[in-house]
Amino acid sequence: MKAVVITSFGEPSVLQVAEAPRPVPGPGQVLVRVHAAGVNPAEIQARAGAFRLRAPAIIGFEFAGVVEAVGPGVDVGVVGDRVAGWPDSATQGSYAEYTVSSNFAVIPDGVSFEEAAATVIGADNAARALGLLNIRPGETLVVTGASGALGGAAVQFARQRGVTVIGVAGTANADFVRSLGATPVAHGPGLVDRIRAAAPGGVDAALDTAGKGLLPALVDLLGGPDRIVTLADRDAAQHGVAFSPGGSGNRNRGPVQEALDLIAAGAWTARIGRSFPLDEAADAHRLVATGHTHGKVILLP
Repeated sequence: MKAVVITSFGEPSVLQVAEAPRPVPGPGQVLVRVHAAGVNPAEIQARAGAFRLRAPAIIGFEFAGVVEAVGPGVDVGVVGDRVAGWPDSATQGSYAEYTVSSNFAVIPDGVSFEEAAATVIGADNAARALGLLNIRPGETLVVTGASGALGGAAVQFARQRGVTVIGVAGTANADFVRSLGATPVAHGPGLVDRIRAAAPGGVDAALDTAGKGLLPALVDLLGGPDRIVTLADRDAAQHGVAFSPGGSGNRNRGPVQEALDLIAAGAWTARIGRSFPLDEAADAHRLVATGHTHGKVILLP
């Protein structure tokens, strides 16, 4: 198969298309022909060597595609199903024509592969964070990075649950944040005052998906760190804030299936910024690194 194979970790140029062995599904796994793969900040870190993966490695942490074969213990009825989920290995990932997985949701009719691939990690992480915050109907939640894949998922899940949302984002994304059902507030100096003006009844909780040093402002806003969770700021402990990174130990297909079903019902937006062919993976990484993607970046194997 064709795959983006990393033989040494470093700059985006290490992402090179090469021939690689097609994986074989083991017990409980399915072989998926990948039609779309999301490109995420975590993959930029992996490519640079932050996770100390072994080379050669094929990265890519979320996919959408079609089941082509199954391993022992899997219902053969899933062959031909359109699915979206996570590769089972960090080094046998979705930047390839094929990957193997045991953790996936079914893509409903009317949902594109690109929309599905753009939804997996965002929906899973957002739902987990809202659970940690114990957010309840009628409360007011601040979401930073509200126009991104993680933030947008959090806004939409919160609105589905009857929560008022203040969405922090750049002014260029205000209309999009508003379209998700949140009140947009521009980031930058004076953020706390602008949030208080937008939520005169007060704020109950905050979710940071931006990871851009906003935790001190959120602690000031809430009067303490107790109901703040960050998905993106690794300095969280310095501020007494809970940090909840995604990983193989806490992935839940349930919120992914919920989000995909909402897309099919016209009640959820999966915003696609730009799609790249597999051999332009390096350019996709460069774009994601800018932080100005205006939607999810997708690879099309």
